[in-house]
Amino acid sequence: MLGSFTFILHTHLPYVLHHGKWPHGSDWLSEAVAECYIPILGVLETMQAEGLSPRISMDFSPIVLEQLADPDFATVFVDYCNEKIRASEKDHADFAQRGEQHLQPQAEYWREFYSRTKQLFLERYRGNVVAGFKTLSDAGVLDAMTCGATHGYFPLLLRDDNIRGQINCAIETHELHFGKRPRGIWLPECGYRPRYAWSPPVGPESFRNMSEERTGVEELVAEAGLEYFVVDGALTKGGVTIPPYPPFANTLREKYAAEVGSNAEQAIKNDPNRSLTDIYWVDSTHSTGAPPKHVPAIFSRDTQSAKRVWDAEKGYPGAGAYLDFSKKHHNSGLRYWKVTGAKIDMGDKLPYVSDKTEWQLDLDADDFVSLVRAELEDHSHSHSYPGILAAPFDTELFGHWWFEGPRFLEKVLRRMTPSEEIKLTDCAEALDNYSAPHNTISLPEGSWGEGGQHFVWTNNEVAWMWDVIYPLEDRFLNVLRSKSDEHKHGHLHSILDQAARELLLLEASDWPFVISTQGAIEYSKTRFAEHAELLTHLLDLAEHYDPNTGLSAADTEFLEEAKQIDRPFSTVDLGWWEKPLPKATGAETARS
Repeated sequence: MLGSFTFILHTHLPYVLHHGKWPHGSDWLSEAVAECYIPILGVLETMQAEGLSPRISMDFSPIVLEQLADPDFATVFVDYCNEKIRASEKDHADFAQRGEQHLQPQAEYWREFYSRTKQLFLERYRGNVVAGFKTLSDAGVLDAMTCGATHGYFPLLLRDDNIRGQINCAIETHELHFGKRPRGIWLPECGYRPRYAWSPPVGPESFRNMSEERTGVEELVAEAGLEYFVVDGALTKGGVTIPPYPPFANTLREKYAAEVGSNAEQAIKNDPNRSLTDIYWVDSTHSTGAPPKHVPAIFSRDTQSAKRVWDAEKGYPGAGAYLDFSKKHHNSGLRYWKVTGAKIDMGDKLPYVSDKTEWQLDLDADDFVSLVRAELEDHSHSHSYPGILAAPFDTELFGHWWFEGPRFLEKVLRRMTPSEEIKLTDCAEALDNYSAPHNTISLPEGSWGEGGQHFVWTNNEVAWMWDVIYPLEDRFLNVLRSKSDEHKHGHLHSILDQAARELLLLEASDWPFVISTQGAIEYSKTRFAEHAELLTHLLDLAEHYDPNTGLSAADTEFLEEAKQIDRPFSTVDLGWWEKPLPKATGAETARS
């Protein structure tokens, strides 16, 4: 046996339910369910039914779980499928009238695709795809991991208790939906920060002047009882992070070059003794001889396998036979054209033929498996024990950005399932079976974002957001602690519960990310402002709340409306933020 392999799929979208539909809103979530989640479920269920064991690790951000399980989403998704079915039928008729009969088969394909998807959603999953993933988790096929509650960017959150809020909420939400605690966590944006005396690099000057001994992210992960997380390979071994997938790649690359400098990307010094096909334990406290059970393990994103899929220009999804993501029908928004070739103008794209892609998928799956085998063989020769190669990707790559992606996953899994050289595994199983030397290392600060640091969330277009976030994070914690003896009951408890939801939603890394990638800019700014305004109003109510007079009719109405619009985490626990901070060592604090 040369070693083991696992896909790690990162499943996350921001909170869009009850906040618009199209072009920005719940359609994002419906797209992901139709194009990614249900097809991937189908791949795993089919293989399991055949007696195979397609083990895979997959994290689910709690905010995605809450939206998928919301009773309103079932109606939203069925309506979405019905709209797509009607659009495909109209396209089919229009193509006949315009003499474009060659596009009619694909219109019929879309009609069947969304009809079948709707049927699966209603009949097999009974309106909740989380139940399908839970079944796979219960069967041991799926290692279901968690993530930050709303994908808050851990390295930049103001205080350790803000990170605790994200992690504790995540664990309890995961347990609610999966019936058991997760063992691993995907750090949002793979963002990591070790222990040191930290000062915010952005935000109001009064906060930037603070210097506090911050707990290492791995310590907070271990404190919560989580056993492992995922990091970018550049943090483990050195080098630079892999550029993001298009359409983000060029936008972020140009922004980075303009603001930081085209040659400013700092490669982390390479450590030849470390391997991306190994498991390490992480400890930034500089303690020696710490038993592995006291610190979490990491799985590192392998550079070479990631590039084969993720590379903006040479990755598999760019093959000419695959469905082109960018060119859509001007009326329906459905896609009828294939990639055709590199740098082909939109007007020159050729019609897509869905049943003419199998040869390309077989070619790409064979190439991927060969690469994994070669990397594991190299590790085995150089380390004298089997390695574990982890391939982390955004779930939305498989089906949304790359329509054929779920079939690629299936072909790779089928090739590895019977292999005597490569053991198909998941992170939890790999950690349980790990028998090689337990090496504890330290990691530098960073992420898998452009430049490998925090640029995507701190650049000139989004830095202003931290001027809003930091004072509200600080104020929330202060109000919570000042009211700790009063908030257990009544209106004050409801006010602070909703304030906690709004804080989590405000902290989502999605709002600056979408602005940085030139996506739904105005939508993100609006959503960010709405959560900030609601949180501010709620904290005002909490600070001035008098139990003798209660809430006015207007304030009661405001609170109820906020609870209806932003209603994830119904079991919110204010204790998630109230765990005591570890004592700082040698920290100089400018602010209390």
